[in-house]
Amino acid sequence: MYLRIFTSVAFLLAGSAVCLSQSPSTLPAPTPPPVKLSQQLEQSLDFAARLPAAPAEQRQQAYAKLLEGQRYIWSIFRTRTGRQNNARLASLALQESVALDPTLSEGYTALAELALNTQPRDVDESIRLAQLSTRVNPNNFGARRILGRLHSYQARLVGGPFDASAANQAISEWKQVVRLDPRNAEAWAFLSELYERTGKNEESIDALRKWIASATPIDSQFYQMLMGGESLGPETATLKLGEALLKAGRTREAIETTSTLVVDEPANLAAVELLSDAVDGASAADAEIAIDALRQAVYANPTSPSLVNLLAQVYSRVGKIEEAATLLKSTSEKLQPTDRASAASFNVTLADIYARAERTNDAIVTYDSALKAYGLVAGDTLSAEERDFVTQIFEKMIQTQKSAGRFADARATIERSRTFLGKTDLFADRHAINLARETGNRTEALAAVQAVRRRAPEDEGFIRLEATLLTENGRVDEGVALIQKLIDTPPTPPVTTPGTSTARESITVAVPASDAFSNYLFISSLYTQAKRGKQAVDAANQAYSVARGAARKQIARLTLATAQQMSSDFAGAETTLRGLLQETPGNPIAMNNLGYFLLVRNERYQEAFDLIQGAVRIDPTNPKYLDSLGWAYFKLGKLPEAEKNLKDALRFVSSSGTVYEHLGDVYQKQGKMDLAKTAWSRAASLFSESVDVTRVKQKLVAGK
Repeated sequence: MYLRIFTSVAFLLAGSAVCLSQSPSTLPAPTPPPVKLSQQLEQSLDFAARLPAAPAEQRQQAYAKLLEGQRYIWSIFRTRTGRQNNARLASLALQESVALDPTLSEGYTALAELALNTQPRDVDESIRLAQLSTRVNPNNFGARRILGRLHSYQARLVGGPFDASAANQAISEWKQVVRLDPRNAEAWAFLSELYERTGKNEESIDALRKWIASATPIDSQFYQMLMGGESLGPETATLKLGEALLKAGRTREAIETTSTLVVDEPANLAAVELLSDAVDGASAADAEIAIDALRQAVYANPTSPSLVNLLAQVYSRVGKIEEAATLLKSTSEKLQPTDRASAASFNVTLADIYARAERTNDAIVTYDSALKAYGLVAGDTLSAEERDFVTQIFEKMIQTQKSAGRFADARATIERSRTFLGKTDLFADRHAINLARETGNRTEALAAVQAVRRRAPEDEGFIRLEATLLTENGRVDEGVALIQKLIDTPPTPPVTTPGTSTARESITVAVPASDAFSNYLFISSLYTQAKRGKQAVDAANQAYSVARGAARKQIARLTLATAQQMSSDFAGAETTLRGLLQETPGNPIAMNNLGYFLLVRNERYQEAFDLIQGAVRIDPTNPKYLDSLGWAYFKLGKLPEAEKNLKDALRFVSSSGTVYEHLGDVYQKQGKMDLAKTAWSRAASLFSESVDVTRVKQKLVAGK
């Protein structure tokens, strides 16, 4: 009786279309939307809930139909023909199985898989069918996994916009999966990503640790499809854990975690790079943790540039400079006969280490050794690659000498560069002009750049340099006029090159017009430098009006925020930057600028520090970020850290009056008045605005 009544109800719910004849004058009734299978089965399940449980024989029949349906599903994916018919037969068998036993949760789960894996795919229907399975059996693993996967898909973890509501549903289902299978790697992997995207960082870290301890699954296709091909192996989890720990500021744990991965996979460049990032922001004691792991990795890969350089950097970080030198020199010597470029690169790394340790003589000698290792001598005809290497080396030598205050040596090095690059190359001219600027000889620098411009009148780099020097000499309107002329100049007509004996057709090359967007940005920076805030804001808005694409509009808004700060519109500057960070979290320029603006206004020092530190992690050699970080440490009363970061900034830019003024203030707080006066004097020579010069000179007078 139970079977007859229930199957009758199921038949009625399934229904069939009946065509009734109508007179031509009768309007057809609206066609009701088709009833989904999940709706039919839900109504059947509601009806069955009021009936006694199915007898054992009927449950056995239901299970037999379940197996029959699964055989048809097996055939769908293993045969090339008859797939549609097999899918139909599978669906009918599975529907009959749950009609015979409405509590057979596996039947609903199989129907959910069928809805997802056969045409037309229906994600929502699959979810509803899986929910029926968990309704009759909350512990049905397959249904929970389907729900976790599909809600993760709906959350749009890769490619936005992110759906937080779907993410929370996915979290709920994956938690059920790991309740049923505590070592399910897929569940922990999705949970770690979902927690991270919903701001639950500690839960994400915990999920990553459990992912590492889980068994690597055989079925990883769905995860790889959704996450862009990522593996579900423990090495992926370890790398992600290291990133999460570093992001959370748990540097020591990040180093410990990533070091194990580097030992296991020395060729994993992502792990090596992450370990390098972690070491960069670590204390000497924490950095030393990585040494044993890196030694093992280098032993396995003795000439790997990334590993050898990283181990040398760690040695340097913990004060073991001689160990770094021994490692780099020996590696360079091994490679010299077969790979000159790599041998030279290790010399460059060692020279950089000496420069950071303020061992200027050793640094210059080693930079010279890099040229010799590459096989380059003055007067050689250089390939493009060799020319790039030579300019890199001379850039580093000049900057090292300037940072040490050895300006005469820097001038001699600039002249020496001509013997390698040729007298007509503009490299030496650029550096000679910059050196004159940085030593306070702005009139001399302006005359020099104007002389060079007579040789290269269309060189935009020198046009901008002249505009900058005009501004520094108190002639900002003349500087702006030079840049405005670039904007107003019409596009250069195409240049036609006649064909040669080996080329029959002429070649037409279109010469692009000057970029109005970047020129308006530059004008804004000139006005900012001249402390003319309103004009700076206007120019930034002009840049925004001609910007094409989201990236350029963001750059224009960053420039606008700086101009707003300069014009004392502090609220406007903060609103602009916070809006950018909301749109692009992790934007290093916005983080640095907002943090620095807060420091200047003596507000929220800890928030400012966190923002700036985030920017430095992304770009650890940016001198502006390092200056900001040094100043944040100063405001927090951490003077040794402030001094270190400000000195690091000067290694990359020696022409910033602001950095020297900050360093002088740090020295003053430390009671190092002689050093403070030297730094302030340098700042006074570099500032171009009278208000800045006056402020620094007042510090000098007060310090006597």
